[in-house]
Amino acid sequence: MQLPGTAAAAVLLITLTGMTAPSDNGSSIIAAVDARNATLASFTFKADVAVAMHHFPWMHFRLSGEGRYRRGDSYIVHFTKMPWFASHIHDVDLSMIDPTLWPKDYSYSVVGTEGVDTIFALQALHDPTLTQARVALNEAGADWVDATYTDGMHIHMAVTADTASGYLLPSKLDVAIDAPHMPLSAQADFSHYQFSSGSGSLR
Repeated sequence: MQLPGTAAAAVLLITLTGMTAPSDNGSSIIAAVDARNATLASFTFKADVAVAMHHFPWMHFRLSGEGRYRRGDSYIVHFTKMPWFASHIHDVDLSMIDPTLWPKDYSYSVVGTEGVDTIFALQALHDPTLTQARVALNEAGADWVDATYTDGMHIHMAVTADTASGYLLPSKLDVAIDAPHMPLSAQADFSHYQFSSGSGSLR
């Protein structure tokens, strides 16, 4: 049987990437992620990030600050301490790792599965610099994020989660940043979670 061009391309992509074809719109996995922390309205946390340059001048440096999450609204890390040459780095948006925030900033669809992960394609509604993004979700939350931007920067972020006062939240992000002429890697550690309905530290 001759497949139409678009169908043939889809089958080829699935074969090459090892992904299986999408079975639904991903609503069930998003609902499972949402239910995991359903009673959590907001929280803050401390962020400490170690950055390494993989290019001359091969510098290593640290950033630190505070993260803030408000359900349905925002998920931001605001850096307050950084070296002078990185003083342009202020806020990092983490909304891609929380699907409950997607409707505000992204259109999205399921493009396949890899093992226990459901793979979503995200298109930014308000950020013209985001070319494409893929996010892997399972019932524990985001597993990884892969994003490409119009300036050629490519970011891959692996998420490690742990429990804090009964909630399952990110404890570490391992990030590879392939920026034009300046490849970097970063490890972000999140700790000292404080919740609107209580407080707790990762354990």
